[in-house]
Amino acid sequence: MNHKLRFTIIQAFTYQHNVMECPFCHKAHLIVINSRSSKGKSQIWRRRKCLSCKEVFTTHELIDLSHIVVEKKSGSAEMFSRTKLYSGIFYASQQSKIPKREMVIDAITQGIEKDIFNLKKKRLTSGELIDIVLIHLKKRHIPTFLRYLTYGKKIETEAQLRRELGTYIEI
Repeated sequence: MNHKLRFTIIQAFTYQHNVMECPFCHKAHLIVINSRSSKGKSQIWRRRKCLSCKEVFTTHELIDLSHIVVEKKSGSAEMFSRTKLYSGIFYASQQSKIPKREMVIDAITQGIEKDIFNLKKKRLTSGELIDIVLIHLKKRHIPTFLRYLTYGKKIETEAQLRRELGTYIEI
């Protein structure tokens, strides 16, 4: 095998693994035909066209916070999960009549992620994460804030509730 052919094969192999492929024909011959920021400039929306099959599809690029480790009270640690954050807020808001609830929760989640990113920390305690969530919920929806507070801080007595509320709201 000559060196030029060997280099081309290695290059093709590398190229295949570093480039997005078309979801229709699975070829990596794509061009971006339109691009714009979305969701408060926290995501980039792109229309892509496959040069092989001519199909057009949309992609969304967003900041990945999975490199952040969340240290739990038990001492265990896990990777930050946007899905877990969103579902916790969604669960706390279930009994509330929030118009366009999914969109509101998505916006809250994005704000929380932006705050986490701006901390520039690789590790975060679950207590720090809960505090960030509660600050955002207090601004947006008090009933959801209260449900998240009682669940996140494991509140069981009125005295505990008053003490925790005192840290977030002047009573």
